[in-house]
Amino acid sequence: MKMKVTFIIIFILSGLTVNGQVEKELNKKGFVFGVSSGVSHTLINFPTEELSIAGIGINWKVGYMLNTNLAVLLNGAISIYEYDLTDRPRKRDFGGIFPSAQYWISDRFWILGGVGLATDAPVFFDLKPENPDELKYYTGVGVISSVGFEFYRTSKLMFDIQARVIYDSIHFPEARVNGLSSSLLLGINF
Repeated sequence: MKMKVTFIIIFILSGLTVNGQVEKELNKKGFVFGVSSGVSHTLINFPTEELSIAGIGINWKVGYMLNTNLAVLLNGAISIYEYDLTDRPRKRDFGGIFPSAQYWISDRFWILGGVGLATDAPVFFDLKPENPDELKYYTGVGVISSVGFEFYRTSKLMFDIQARVIYDSIHFPEARVNGLSSSLLLGINF
């Protein structure tokens, strides 16, 4: 049994090595689409309490390549956290929509930055519509920054690992609330 497993692992790794040595021409032109997901940690300073929560990080982006190293994007960032400062703990989204620029520093390493509309909103899968407080959306100004590395790619697809940081300043009825969310994400781009 151990011999079979060892043979399969060697076969897979040799296939990946051969595939990695073949330089594929990238199609870095025109429209760009991408999605990623992973883990996040959100720290939000509410007027009555500070929340520090681990959760789910999601990202989507759509844009256009201006040249082979620069893309302009509309970037949607979501960090789902557990809001427990009311009668019922529930999931909410701390993130936003950010016009952004993504620049490839090298062949596989990129950076991204943007400023836009920050949001604190309910997530659709954890709503109780009979409670109007759960349906409230709050907005403000936010900043996003990411770095990423493309670890595998074909002529049309790129898979990357990325670290993302969001800083939002959101207007709640009680006060302005500031928060920071950091995420580690795996993404696919085409």
